[in-house]
Amino acid sequence: MACSALVAALTFAALPVTALGQVTITASDLFNKPGQYYEAYVEKDAGVSGLLGVAGPTAQAWDFTTGPTNTVYRYDYVEVATASNAAAFADATFAERLTDASSGMVKWLYLKQAPGQGRMTYGFTDPEFSATQPTSVFSSPILDFPERIGFGDTWKSATEFMTEISFGIPDDSEGGGGDFAIPARLTYTADSKVDAFGIVNEPMLGFGECLRVNELVQYDIAVDFGFGDGFMSVASQYVRNLYWLRKGHGIAVQVTSKQLDTPPPDDFATAAVVARMFATNHEDAVVEVPTITGLKVTLGKDGVLIQWTKAAGLGRYRIDFLTGDTLTWKTLVESTTSNFFVDSAANKPTSPIRLYRIVGLN
Repeated sequence: MACSALVAALTFAALPVTALGQVTITASDLFNKPGQYYEAYVEKDAGVSGLLGVAGPTAQAWDFTTGPTNTVYRYDYVEVATASNAAAFADATFAERLTDASSGMVKWLYLKQAPGQGRMTYGFTDPEFSATQPTSVFSSPILDFPERIGFGDTWKSATEFMTEISFGIPDDSEGGGGDFAIPARLTYTADSKVDAFGIVNEPMLGFGECLRVNELVQYDIAVDFGFGDGFMSVASQYVRNLYWLRKGHGIAVQVTSKQLDTPPPDDFATAAVVARMFATNHEDAVVEVPTITGLKVTLGKDGVLIQWTKAAGLGRYRIDFLTGDTLTWKTLVESTTSNFFVDSAANKPTSPIRLYRIVGLN
């Protein structure tokens, strides 16, 4: 059999092959367009033992369908020009407005969906964070979520911002009492990892595929007491956020630990806040199946080199082949973490033509 025929057969067989794996979250799954909204049931000081699951490569299911429904937060995404204090965030292109339906309290995040990077945050307005200086501008934007997220992905964020910390001054016979606010500089660092995947079940919205993001946030606090010494470091505080990101729903569930002097464990028992999405106008996303691309076959005297591009969310691959005298795929390699393989039995004068496919296993 002539080698030219072999080349043609292998070349035309080198097409992308779809493979199954953990779900991948993309920018289109998040909330980043004016007009989008979602609503969530919120519970504070909630017991979460047995609800958080564990980190690992085995799929699991999380059930967040039950819980209190008396407190509702609504998240609206609007043009940044319509947001409170928009002038302080010139680079933001849209804003998230959080409204507590029971109290009327409003908080803001100032955001931008940056192509090739992800969703960036430029600062916030939060009267609960600081009553005397609720608006803080980040010295540099932080990466909220990357443009594409798969199991095992990690990312870091860091910035600084100014705020004020209020203290209650006891009443005395001379100066009286009251609140006293001092300037504070906070250094923010966050380490995020997609450490679990599976199915999340939401109230009213049912279930869907998801990834769990485990984020550890550290606040290093420095204050200026006004004695001429400038800012002095006084404390470090830690918060752990767990996000369940679902196709077409963005943050389906968020569980935030209490703020501690040491990093909270992954399986903390009591949460400061649990937010469970139950309504949204975000269009349901088509479940995106990881696709293997870049399949290339090269002939050589030592056989055939098979190469492909690794797909997000896939860590292992199976290589199958088909010969011209059969319609049944045969397994060449059961499992490999590489994106290449040399088939030394191919491209020989007596070898039949081989067609190849790559199948993702994760």
